[in-house]
Amino acid sequence: MPRTARAASKTPPSAHRSRGGKSAVAECRESMPPIMAVVLAKPMGGCMKRLAITADTVGPIARGHPWVYRDGLTSESWPAGTPVQLRDPRNRPVAFGLTDDGPVAVRILGRHPEDVPKLIRRRVHTAAQRRARLIPSQTTAWRVVNGAGDGLPGVVVDRYGPLAVLRLYGACWIAYLDDLVEALHGLSGVTIVARRLGVRRVDGDSGLDHLAGPAIPDTLVVEEAGLRFLVRPAVGQKTGLFIDQREHRMRVGRCASGTEVINLFAYTGGFSVHAAAAGASRVTTVDIAPDAVADAKENFRLNGIPVDRHVFAVADAFAWKPHHPAGLVVCDPPNLSTGRKSDQRARSAYRDLATEAGRMTAEDGILATASCTARLSMERWTESVAEGLRKCGRWSWLWRAGEPPDHPVAQAHPEGRYLKFALAARLPS
Repeated sequence: MPRTARAASKTPPSAHRSRGGKSAVAECRESMPPIMAVVLAKPMGGCMKRLAITADTVGPIARGHPWVYRDGLTSESWPAGTPVQLRDPRNRPVAFGLTDDGPVAVRILGRHPEDVPKLIRRRVHTAAQRRARLIPSQTTAWRVVNGAGDGLPGVVVDRYGPLAVLRLYGACWIAYLDDLVEALHGLSGVTIVARRLGVRRVDGDSGLDHLAGPAIPDTLVVEEAGLRFLVRPAVGQKTGLFIDQREHRMRVGRCASGTEVINLFAYTGGFSVHAAAAGASRVTTVDIAPDAVADAKENFRLNGIPVDRHVFAVADAFAWKPHHPAGLVVCDPPNLSTGRKSDQRARSAYRDLATEAGRMTAEDGILATASCTARLSMERWTESVAEGLRKCGRWSWLWRAGEPPDHPVAQAHPEGRYLKFALAARLPS
């Protein structure tokens, strides 16, 4: 447990309130325009609403896709958060879900209707139990719920020691916010629940909203495979640690002993810490954000790694050049595609980055590179990287992977895949 963990609150989860004693749902409604507050009223009892879907939509749902797009409906929808039974053109029941107000009109929860609060509690509990079998030892930061991969499409929960951070990608879940908070607050070791805002269509705001438990600390120290990292819950979108790269950082550490390492787009130095702790001779950490580089130094100190034996550069990784090649280069850039029209530019950018990072890699060295651009498949991304690497020598793929085990993706939901990671070896000329 991180040293900054707070004692568990004695207040029952359902009784937790903030800002004047209101529930999380009530506060959320008050912060919205009046029309949205009405739309997001929690559905009450009565007969299950029905929605008719097109014939083309039946197949994907039967295969397990968790979304119904608006053009897949043949009848008028209901307000966001309404439990509905979907019916095919022959009026046969197909699935059960919640209506939403965006391009995704319904988020599928299962084949047969059931009580939504009970479903939330059961699936959060099941997801948490599953993580206990998947997370490395001496690790206190992981994803608890990964949307459709855990049967709760549009709900993401990350855990940092005693703090559970919830993010909603669908307005349908606002009506069930108190149920989600209660389920999360009931997990072993969770004493604080907060909601990350920033999905503009859903939240209309940004920041971190306290939902239950003691006050959110400004900083926490979490463990990852025995290494310690500083996280800032209220800062940025990823708090200071990209938990989806955990297994990849561990693999980079296994490649780093006795090697000089360059870490580009380093953020707070996750890959750098793993490399240095594994015995890298020198690690150069490069990021454009001064605060991120300062936190990278602090992460070295937290792990007893002398900062003065390594290099920290506040610089644009797209333009930065080393004095000489390194035996291990890490290149983990930000998302380079913001929409369909930018896909080709993103592929070109990954190609050019691969060329530059490849030139920084010594012969017989290793390049570790990654992408978080969901719009590019693993195949298209590796094609772009391979094209770039061909300009700077001969290479072989050592290993390729995607999301870690705590980021499950529903089989019929390719949209849920976004992370790509690869190790490539530079062969002698």
